[in-house]
Amino acid sequence: MKKDQYKNYKVNFDKYYESAIQKSSYYTFAKEDIDYAIKQAWSYKQFVNILNNMGYFVNIRAGKISIRREPYKRNIRIERAFGEEYSLERIEYRILYTNPEKEVYPKPQTWNTKLKYKGTLKTKPKAKGLKALYLYYCYLLKVFPKKNMQHKLTPEMREAVKKMDEYSEQTRLLCKYNITTLCELNTRKNDFKEELQALINERKKLYYTRDKMPENQNKEEILNDIIAIGEKITKVRKKIKLCDNIEKQSLEKLAQIKAFEERQKQEKEQKKSKKKDRRYER
Repeated sequence: MKKDQYKNYKVNFDKYYESAIQKSSYYTFAKEDIDYAIKQAWSYKQFVNILNNMGYFVNIRAGKISIRREPYKRNIRIERAFGEEYSLERIEYRILYTNPEKEVYPKPQTWNTKLKYKGTLKTKPKAKGLKALYLYYCYLLKVFPKKNMQHKLTPEMREAVKKMDEYSEQTRLLCKYNITTLCELNTRKNDFKEELQALINERKKLYYTRDKMPENQNKEEILNDIIAIGEKITKVRKKIKLCDNIEKQSLEKLAQIKAFEERQKQEKEQKKSKKKDRRYER
């Protein structure tokens, strides 16, 4: 592109930030943390201190606030990214005149949910195949909570929680349809694809019927049917995506577990060899 062509070239920052917010957890977590700091702060200075304690660098240039958190290099101009409610004036107003019930000493956001299990563990059947693989993988990663401990939800931990939620959804799918092998997984995925195609065809017929209806006729009922089928399509597509992710991740998990067990075996052998060396030294 030549220099004279740059004159007519403009960047749509609103679209850029919208796409960035949708794609990056950096933006979504930053917005959550700003709202939390506004809610807990008694003054603008304390608002900045809370963000600093959460790992953010806060800068003001030309009356505009920008923040950044490691390891990211890009500053977020929060008013441009999140709207007028995040301008310097509006933030100061929200701190002073909203959220009157604040914590005297702001506490970190915590996760403290009790886990309950219905029935008895003695009668519960043991997991097999892919279900057992996923449960064992979660055990190795230590994702199961211990004694209902509280944890500060840092951005890194929130990213990990998202990953845990993904594993939970995959495990629920495996248990619901009693899938234990990759062959059964592929069979079930094909069933989902057939179900998806049938729903798409049904929705097309409803669209065609609606378009042929006269303008004075009430179309609300058929629109409700189209919306209901759209919701079913979304759910089935999600199941297909879960199947794809399970298939992709299963081999990775097996390799990781194998590597973990090999390291454990090597560590045991090293301990045994050290004990033998000590005996010879005596």
